[in-house]
Amino acid sequence: MDSKIARLRHRYQGLSRVAAAINDLYIYGIYPGNFPILTNELEKAKDIVKEAIQETKKDIAAIEGFEPADPEPTDPLKSDMKNILDNYRV
Repeated sequence: MDSKIARLRHRYQGLSRVAAAINDLYIYGIYPGNFPILTNELEKAKDIVKEAIQETKKDIAAIEGFEPADPEPTDPLKSDMKNILDNYRV
């Protein structure tokens, strides 16, 4: 069990490093204007990596006995704005 958690944590760390490297491409002069096809494919790959990160996090949480957080993030500004608008309707 511990080796599986360790393996999943290493996977998570590696996937996170891949996503960070794709995000940092502009530092090395790789822009969509210079390499449109490459950056497009890398953005697709980053989306796949993000999905794999989420799955790995869920697997780790399930093994450790934690409940996964709500996958749908909420935007407090939208709900606050709705309340404000509801109060000021004519």
